[in-house]
Amino acid sequence: MSALLVLTEPRRHSWYLSWLRDVQPVVAGLDLGVLNAAAPSNGYGPDFLWPSPTSPLTTIEDDLAQVQRTDPVIVAAELAEHARRVDRHGPRDAPHRFLTGDPVIARDTLVGQQRLAWQTLVEPLWDRIRGLLDADITTRARQLADGGLEGLFTDLHPRATWKNDELHLTGFRHSTVDLRGRGLILVPTAFGWPNLGIGPTDAISATPPALVYPMLGAARLWEPAPPSPAIARLLGSGRASVLAETVIPSTTGGLAHRVGLAPATVSEHLAVLLKAGLVTATRRGREVLYRRTPLAAALLHPDP
Repeated sequence: MSALLVLTEPRRHSWYLSWLRDVQPVVAGLDLGVLNAAAPSNGYGPDFLWPSPTSPLTTIEDDLAQVQRTDPVIVAAELAEHARRVDRHGPRDAPHRFLTGDPVIARDTLVGQQRLAWQTLVEPLWDRIRGLLDADITTRARQLADGGLEGLFTDLHPRATWKNDELHLTGFRHSTVDLRGRGLILVPTAFGWPNLGIGPTDAISATPPALVYPMLGAARLWEPAPPSPAIARLLGSGRASVLAETVIPSTTGGLAHRVGLAPATVSEHLAVLLKAGLVTATRRGREVLYRRTPLAAALLHPDP
């Protein structure tokens, strides 16, 4: 959903020009009109389209299934509220009128377009994105363990500060949300910079509010990480390229796709790098994520 907002208003998101150029050839053929109508970049957006993850292992299919299970009564109420806000800016067009029809048909259409948006806009980059998201979650967990809530929110976002046992967010309309018994879910995103979002915040919702913030190191998604010529001569160009890409925790398949080598070749390179202490291997479910060590970072980027 955040990627969709970047796509619909590229002038506000110059940070993502590289990604916008990459997806431009396929965007023209996408039919996302109803989803675009339901997801404005300013003001109210239907909360059911932004499901909060239930754990760090939540998949896109989990998210889409959660949207699909939304009670039609809730769908109708949230789309009606959205329509009222749209009416303030002029008459509704066809996609907006469609949203106020049968809520089951509207919900199912929106889910289908969300899946299409995922497959086209995000999935090709997902292995790389997920590595950075995992790194962000690990870092935030360490900050929470070491410094409590104050330490956690020190550098989460300039508009989020922790003081007097309260989380203060600037840039939103004035209101107070009691988190006791509900909690707060932190949701890093690759496409949110420089924005901060929160919802649902109504008192009757049983869902914990989710604070959506830009993940750490988002710039690495759009910046190539080529090894220096000296490192390429030392390790060999293929192995050096694999090592450079492990700045983001990645699977063998993801690395193979990014460096343009066969998975078997990348696996051989990773085995050598692992024995040399230049990468670590962490199992996540059925996958193994490889990430470079401080020794590798010093080798690739020595101090001047």
